[in-house]
Amino acid sequence: MAQITDLYIYPVKSLKGIALKEAQTAQRGLEYDREWMITDRDYNFISQREIELMTTIETDIDSDSLILTSNNQKTLKIPLDLSSRNKVRAVVWDDLCDAFDEGDDASRWLTEVLGTFRGSLLRLVRFDQKGERPVPKKYLHGVHAESAFSDQFPYLITSWESLSRLNTGLSENDSFEVSMNRFRPNIVVNGLPNVEMMTSSNLVCEKSGYQFGLRKPCKRCKITTIDQETGAIENPKEPLATLAKLKFSEEENGAFFGQNAILLSEHAVLRVGDLLEIA
Repeated sequence: MAQITDLYIYPVKSLKGIALKEAQTAQRGLEYDREWMITDRDYNFISQREIELMTTIETDIDSDSLILTSNNQKTLKIPLDLSSRNKVRAVVWDDLCDAFDEGDDASRWLTEVLGTFRGSLLRLVRFDQKGERPVPKKYLHGVHAESAFSDQFPYLITSWESLSRLNTGLSENDSFEVSMNRFRPNIVVNGLPNVEMMTSSNLVCEKSGYQFGLRKPCKRCKITTIDQETGAIENPKEPLATLAKLKFSEEENGAFFGQNAILLSEHAVLRVGDLLEIA
């Protein structure tokens, strides 16, 4: 039996997340998760892999607006109403997605806070809810699933047991320990050791009637080397080198932490404290 201890959404891909006590599932993950994305002028996505300081911008959502706050307390409010947006085509990895450009004011604000990227002003786009971005069928066991601007899957589940094992390995290597926010999960659980080995297992919440399918161990990248509070990189090799050495997953060639997941049930409300059974 596992228990949800933390829930997070990241409204803008690669900016700070929001910790929640409960979260509503939607068609492409938790409501508002990775619904916005920063791009260059040609609408190619940009993440912390390119601009580490993206992690210093805080995000919030109220009844009317997406709110961004820089580390010097400059704020930007983006109305949730889509009535006056320009439709564009945005690229995230190998996918071309329908999106809406959030306008020149947002572009100027982001560029002032983060700077240009390869000579380009930054743009902010929002996923078109009428668009489609399917998860590759080979991972789905016959089930249909979609994501917005996440890397591929709509949900990422991690466990405290994995973090404890990683930090023990880092200490043995005389490296600094890392916090869970390096891995930018949606759902954090306690009581699920070796979650990276549980591909094709399901997590069921009998009380609230929802079910997740674990479908692909999450291969980690440079973002795990970035301090999520400051944007600094203290050691460009860690924790990736230790993760690769510990071999959390049976997958070859890489550092793995957590499981990519899909929702197998109808939409539901997830709550911190929910108990999950392994099926």
